[in-house]
Amino acid sequence: MSTKYDVELIGDEPHSDDGEGEPWMTSYLDVMTLLFAFFVLLVSMSEIRTERVPIITVEDSMGSPSGAVTVTVAGSGTGTEGGLLPGGIGVLPEYNAVLPGQDGDVATTATGAGSTEQQSDDYNDQYGDLENSFNALALQGVDATPGTEGLTLRIADNLLFASGQAELMYEGMVLISQLTEILQQFPGDVSVEGHTDNIPINTARFPSNWELSSARAISVLLFLEQEGIAATRMRAIGYSDTRPLQSNETPAGRSGNRRVELILRER
Repeated sequence: MSTKYDVELIGDEPHSDDGEGEPWMTSYLDVMTLLFAFFVLLVSMSEIRTERVPIITVEDSMGSPSGAVTVTVAGSGTGTEGGLLPGGIGVLPEYNAVLPGQDGDVATTATGAGSTEQQSDDYNDQYGDLENSFNALALQGVDATPGTEGLTLRIADNLLFASGQAELMYEGMVLISQLTEILQQFPGDVSVEGHTDNIPINTARFPSNWELSSARAISVLLFLEQEGIAATRMRAIGYSDTRPLQSNETPAGRSGNRRVELILRER
């Protein structure tokens, strides 16, 4: 018989024999079972890829006369041909290829040097004989060289003009007359361009080097017109000292910058 003074000790709880103890264990086991089944499903749906990623190597063809660059795609050895992915699709699509190829393939060569050779061939076809004709005259102070727009015929100013003047000297007229016969054989345009050094000029006729360089270009153009070169083929430009060939810090450099250039270009 119990009384109000009886003390319940820890661990004296009555044990249940009806099988309903620890109810959370059932839920825990159900969750673990579902997780295990989920991971088994993931493993069964995955597949192991054995392909090797294609390797792209770039080789510089040292022995090639054009200096071409070769791009090589190494195959994966898993049934693909030439290192291309299944379906005939290239490693890069055509718009992302190293050079445009066919069907998205990577182009095999880059011919950067070929374009320079092509430009050189085009120049020789258009101006090669003309350049040789001018240089064959062997005129001291006259030089024919390739230019950015065509053929540049460069003439030192002291062969044409007195210092600070824009009237052609007699010697200058004789020199230009020697060039006229070759110029008449050229069907393109002629740009007559005057250049000075950076020493300022300030006279009543030439307040600056702009007026001097322009007047010299016009004098040469007018003489060429008298010699039979059509005015419609020519123009005169004065650049003052804005396009030096050499440094203006030395007398030799300033002398090289004082010049008249005839720029010959195809129409």
